[in-house]
Amino acid sequence: MNSAQRDPVVGVLVTHNSQQFLVELLDSIDSQTRPLDQLIVIDDNSTDSTRSILSERGITAIASTSAATDPWTRIASNFLQGVRCAPPESIVILGDHDDTWLPNRVEHQSHVMASFPQAAMLASDGYTTNSTNSTNSTNPTLRSTFPVPAHWSELTTRAQFTYAVKHSIATGGASAVRPSRLPATIPTGWLHDRWWSLAAVSKKAMVLDSVPVINYRISPSQQVGLDTQAQHQGTKDWVRHHVGNAGRSIKRSADLAFLLTGRLNK
Repeated sequence: MNSAQRDPVVGVLVTHNSQQFLVELLDSIDSQTRPLDQLIVIDDNSTDSTRSILSERGITAIASTSAATDPWTRIASNFLQGVRCAPPESIVILGDHDDTWLPNRVEHQSHVMASFPQAAMLASDGYTTNSTNSTNSTNPTLRSTFPVPAHWSELTTRAQFTYAVKHSIATGGASAVRPSRLPATIPTGWLHDRWWSLAAVSKKAMVLDSVPVINYRISPSQQVGLDTQAQHQGTKDWVRHHVGNAGRSIKRSADLAFLLTGRLNK
């Protein structure tokens, strides 16, 4: 790669007892039409053959430094650790350990990000699958679960942010980010993709993309994943849910207030 011509494109994966699907994922990364310039893997205390599989592929995993006990904060901390290992001006492509990448993912997402140099985050689409079936273009997509208004680009920043607070608009495993344009920290209790998408929207730096770039695997072992019920809540149900979780909601409201005032968004 000629760094004078383009920014480096770096992949960041987080693994934890990932042996079941890891070879398939790594094969899909090796088969990209545009190879990554670097692959960073953060391993969170795997006790199976995950590290051996990585080592056989010439990949040295970096041990997770997270001490968090709740899954949201721990996963976010691991991805933040990986992103911090990448050059600040790189384009970082995020990957979940049980998905596979479509062959043109790196080429497509690096091209889109290069076309929007001020973008902090790119949220692409993906096909959903399970642990036994193959994925094809007839499968439901992530965007069918996480829809956005057709006139999204015409909305004001306030309207986009209000929508993004109530509805997930990005799936981390199908996203790409620029480390230099992300908040330096992620508050406890937030997933990385949720926080980064809100930060990007608040700065008018979110790019939404309808092109599928991954096969998103839905499996019983997932700690976090698709939440279709919450995604399609009406306003009354959304309010009722957050009133019922008042402590967490108050904390999140405070986090969002900091985000909007720029105190976490430098």
